[in-house]
Amino acid sequence: MRHRPFPVLLRKELREQARSYRLLVLGLVFVFFGLASPLLAKFTPEIVKSVGTDQGVTIVLPEPTAADAVAQYVKNVSQIVLLVLVFLTMGSVVAEKERGTAAFVLVKPASRTAFLAAKLATLWITATAALVLSAFCAYAYTAVLFQPPSAPAFVLATLALLLHVLTFVTTTFFWSAVARSQVVAGVLSFLTWILLASLSGLGAISEFLPGRLLTAAVSAAAGTPLPWEPLAGSAAIVVLAVAGAVLTFRSWEP
Repeated sequence: MRHRPFPVLLRKELREQARSYRLLVLGLVFVFFGLASPLLAKFTPEIVKSVGTDQGVTIVLPEPTAADAVAQYVKNVSQIVLLVLVFLTMGSVVAEKERGTAAFVLVKPASRTAFLAAKLATLWITATAALVLSAFCAYAYTAVLFQPPSAPAFVLATLALLLHVLTFVTTTFFWSAVARSQVVAGVLSFLTWILLASLSGLGAISEFLPGRLLTAAVSAAAGTPLPWEPLAGSAAIVVLAVAGAVLTFRSWEP
């Protein structure tokens, strides 16, 4: 019986993620910051106070709360962890183009769309699994150090954070499909990240940008409903990035 290309390619990509230890590394990074974020929120005021005392300055900070732990977690994931994820994603397609393995796979009965879909699905699965594990650790440790946040509200906040992460994973994937080298893909990915962040102060348009999902995630953990604008805007960016990657890769000549 003839195998369908997509499931075969997806299994191949997942095996490569496991064998190359990328999944393990990403999981450890996510778990570390999931555990470290509540700790930072708990002890940062004490550290700042002790530093001020050594300098002869009295610093009075409010008592940290579970909301501070959630805000710290969102900040760490959106900055340090996302940086690692973009770094691991930027070579997903272009690296195979450089090595010539992409041309080898496409010689077989596998469409270019299936090739890209398997890679993107693997990236989404990997990022989602790592974030869910990280969110569980952050929630559990926040409950230990402070008080348990509302579980439904925390899930909603995690979904907003997940969409933010997947948006930048997908834009990085787009540049990996378009670029001719990993360096170019990485530079363009970071420029996109910076561009979207710089547009956050442009009034009404900023409400539709992925960065708005971060403040929405923190607010959602406190019980505020998610606004529809950043959800719609981020989803639109994902759709455009996927369509652009497919259209560009179809015209690629090995």
